[in-house]
Amino acid sequence: MDDRKKIKMQNLSGKMVGFILLLCLVLAALCVALVYDIFADRIAASDSESAAEPVELELVYAYQNPRWNSAIESVIQEFEETHTDIVINYEVNYEDNVYEDILTRRIARGELGDIVQLKTPEAYAEVGLLGEIPDTVAAEVSSVYTYDGKIYGVGAVESTWGILYNKTLFEEYGLEEPETYTDFLELCQILKDNGITPIGIGGSDLWHMEFWVNHFFHTDLLTADADWLKKCSAGEVSWTDAEAVTMMNHLYDLCANGYVNESWLTATDTSLPYKMTEGEIALIYTGPWTAAAIAKLDDEIELGWFYVPDESGTVYAADNLDTYWSITADCAADEEKYEAAMTFLTWFYSDEVYAELCEASGTFPLTDLVLDYEEESVLQDVWEAFQSADETVSVYIGNEDTPEEFEKSMLELVRQIMDGDYSVETGLQKIQDAWDASAAGGAS
Repeated sequence: MDDRKKIKMQNLSGKMVGFILLLCLVLAALCVALVYDIFADRIAASDSESAAEPVELELVYAYQNPRWNSAIESVIQEFEETHTDIVINYEVNYEDNVYEDILTRRIARGELGDIVQLKTPEAYAEVGLLGEIPDTVAAEVSSVYTYDGKIYGVGAVESTWGILYNKTLFEEYGLEEPETYTDFLELCQILKDNGITPIGIGGSDLWHMEFWVNHFFHTDLLTADADWLKKCSAGEVSWTDAEAVTMMNHLYDLCANGYVNESWLTATDTSLPYKMTEGEIALIYTGPWTAAAIAKLDDEIELGWFYVPDESGTVYAADNLDTYWSITADCAADEEKYEAAMTFLTWFYSDEVYAELCEASGTFPLTDLVLDYEEESVLQDVWEAFQSADETVSVYIGNEDTPEEFEKSMLELVRQIMDGDYSVETGLQKIQDAWDASAAGGAS
């Protein structure tokens, strides 16, 4: 090979090597870029996932009745469907106990949650367990709970208790809604004489006992003195006084006269709709929500509603404003959770959501919302009876004027009095002892 050919071959080899090196550099650069893009995408995806991580709230509420529980669950489900950045965790709080006992145990475990249903927020606010609710939310609601000039609770709903009865049985035996308490006892006797148990009581559920207990507390004690509970704390009145004896005798006589289902002590609140649809009982002291449970079992049954009048014929309607939403102090201290909690409450009171909840739970709205009740429905009867009552009463055993732990002790003792374990006088002395022990902070 001559020198010129050698030079050409060397030049060609050099160019090829250069080209290969260049190609390697390009490929290396592409690989680096590709790897960078992959990791960048992963980092971005990770950041995006972190940013999209939903805020979790814990809602603590009382299982007041099946309709309330179902309505709250529906609200939470709908809220999460429209607010994918917020998750509401909740737990059904239902035991044969008063709700406050459940809250006491949750507080001891540090599990009061973020949004909590309370009867009397004051006791929780004064020990620093609650956060303030802003005016932007409170302004929508007519019932708020204030302590030390700050809002610590907004009313969830307004409700009432009264007598839900089987209209067919009333028509069959020529009965009418009573105008006096004597009339009420007479219609009970007529039903009994015809083999129908007049009244259904679910005494197995301690909270169910509140219906009759607070009814007679209203008619026999508060009518004489609206400040009776406060005066009891001051030692000015006692559970052994004549008015309290009258109240307890009224309760005891319902059982003694055979007007109550024989199994009342073991019967549950949820068993009463079955007993009514089977014709075993004629009436239940309950809330409007029970009408839906009865209709679900028998959609042809015709129901009516009335309030039991007192001896003089005065009608007192229970005006229950004891269901508040409060925000815990822990929630208020977390800016993200607090904002999410306010989002939930604002949505809760929006017209469409709130109307569905009130109708489903048989309660009244506390906003300016006006419900359009179905004509001739039992809910329409409830609303009209509530509006036409002589007086509405919002004081009840278990409110802020009642010592903690007393309500549970009293209801247990009432069951024992009605079952004949104690005489009225002995039972009332034990109730007074329970009040004193609870007021002193001791075991009742």
